[in-house]
This record gives sequence, structure tokens and C-alpha cells, in this order.
Amino acid sequence: MYTQPATGLTPALVIYLLDASDSMNEPCGATSKIDLVNQTLRAAIKDMVRRSMRDGMPQKRYRLAIFAYSTSVVDVLGGIRDLPELLQMGTPELSAGGVTDTAGAFAAVEALLRAHLHEYQRCPAPLVCHLTDGQFTTVDPSPMINRIKAMSVPDGSVLVENIYFADHMLRKPVSDWKQWPGVLRANDLTNEYAQFLYDLSSPLPETYRQNINNFGYHLQPGAALFFPGFHSDLVRLAFAVSAATQLK
Repeated sequence: MYTQPATGLTPALVIYLLDASDSMNEPCGATSKIDLVNQTLRAAIKDMVRRSMRDGMPQKRYRLAIFAYSTSVVDVLGGIRDLPELLQMGTPELSAGGVTDTAGAFAAVEALLRAHLHEYQRCPAPLVCHLTDGQFTTVDPSPMINRIKAMSVPDGSVLVENIYFADHMLRKPVSDWKQWPGVLRANDLTNEYAQFLYDLSSPLPETYRQNINNFGYHLQPGAALFFPGFHSDLVRLAFAVSAATQLK
């Protein structure tokens, strides 16, 4: 499973689902959470472009959708875009404000996938990269997330990755993130909402694990697509994982 390479004819669909509620304006190191997200999203798109270059031109190996959510959900790109289209449009800059309607956000992703999943039957399994810093303020998003995870293409089920901004959620301190094994079990986390998101995260596919470890990381077999977001290196790692599908 999860071995279909991304090519110009079989592109990888990555859907970024980004919390843009008011709390994302809070500080995160030397910057704010929303500014870190903007910086890291730009870096992830640049990495996709780098991985897709051929004869000096970016190929259509990735297709992207970006939803920003707070009180309402915004389709930032106006649908699914391939890399050349996105480069022409320019990488969007998100701002934050409002409350956290996580259920509405995942409902928008579910609707997008139901409308377009038939186009990706020969492609890598789509990946939804969700980033948030707070608990949902409307209804429980679990039913939508589980329906999304139940969707599949021949390459495998749709992947759901969660990045959660919260302090002190890891039970064991980490001195070197390059050596961090990833979150292997819910008990590795002390935060109840982190455990909630961990349980809704897909397993990290072995092909993704190997590809990301080629950059000097040491994620272990059995790690989940769940990442603490309290350190900028972790957010960069999580966004890099979202683009770590096989290429050909």
C-alpha cells in the first residue's frame, strides 16, 4: 500500500486544512503561530516544486487544495490546483480571526473528496494535512474525519495527518528532533485533545517514513501521522511529511 508514485499523469493530491481562528495570532517563539504556518506552507510548496522539476520546469506531480477555517471555511485556492497554476497564482498568505469550526472544515474536505476522488483512482492516496491549535468550538468532527479515512483508491485509504499546537504534550522530553521516533502510542501524549487527534490520525506509511528519513530524521515504524506543533522544526517536519509521497 501507498507505493503508487506521483507523476504528471498520476499526481498526488494534498489538501491542507489550516486553523485560522483568533488564537493562531498568539506568539510561537519569535513569530506568531499563523506566521509560522505561512512560512512553513511556502517551504512545503517550494519542496514540492523542487521534487517536481524536470528540464527546468515544474511538472504536475502534485495537486493542492487549501482550506482555512475559523467561524467559516474559506477555499483559499478556489478548488484544486496543480503546481504550475499555483506558481502563477502565488502562495497565499493566511490571516487569523474567529472561532474554531473544525467540523465545518472537515465537512468541506469531505465534500471536495466526494466530488473528485474518482479522478485519483490511479494516483497516490490523497492526504489531508490538518493543523490546529485549539479544541473545536462546534460539533464533534470525528464522524467526518472517520468517513474521510474510510474513502480509498487502489493505492490505499485517504490519509489524515494532524498537527496540534500545544505546550508540554509529550511525556518524554526531546533533545534532538532529528532523532525523535515520532508518536508511537497515545500514552506518549499527556494532553487529552492531543490524544483525541492522535486517535483520528492515520498511520505513517512506510514509504513516507523512508522518504522523510532520507533528510536525516529517524521516525520509527508504527509512528502516526500526528505531530506536536510547539516547535518550528516539528511544524516543518510535519509539512515535509505531507509531500513525502513516492515520485517517479
